[in-house]
Amino acid sequence: MKKHFLKDLLFIGAIISLTGFAACDKKPDDAKEAAEETNEAVMDDRKSEKDAQFLVDAADMNLMEVQLGRSAVEKATFQEVKDFGKKMESDHQKAYDELAALANSKNVTIPGSASDEGMKKNQNLNEKSGYDFDRAFMDEMVDGHEKAVNKFEKAADNCEDTDIKAWAAKMLPDLRAHLESAKMLKERVKDMK
Repeated sequence: MKKHFLKDLLFIGAIISLTGFAACDKKPDDAKEAAEETNEAVMDDRKSEKDAQFLVDAADMNLMEVQLGRSAVEKATFQEVKDFGKKMESDHQKAYDELAALANSKNVTIPGSASDEGMKKNQNLNEKSGYDFDRAFMDEMVDGHEKAVNKFEKAADNCEDTDIKAWAAKMLPDLRAHLESAKMLKERVKDMK
């Protein structure tokens, strides 16, 4: 009786262990989450993890801006919005490329595509057309750049790695200029209806 109980207990333990290992081995579908998990597995301290998280977040922001900019080039009604979309696509692709080189030099994994959240924002935006598209795009540009400026200001002040800190500080003037342009264009789009 004790032998069967022990065998059953060992068998159940083995099943639980195998199930646990299989669950741990599953990679997330979201590119941002996958990058975060990879970095958590290799970072040796919280300071490095915090800097790596900033790079992951910055990459995701840039990828989302590239994607939204492309949508504006294709769908915007007003030429100024199309032009702004083209600038966002170009400027944020350049920023992403710089970021990718920096992340690579620091052995940090960043996403290669926009997160599920970014894809959903782009999908929601693309469901709109005409003036509604232009207005929603400009709302997103203001909101996104306000968040980006805030995140980059914190990184420029708080990152431990001096190269990451310097890159964040270097990007701030462009992000602030994008934000101011977005705010002005948002007001013009409201007046154009």
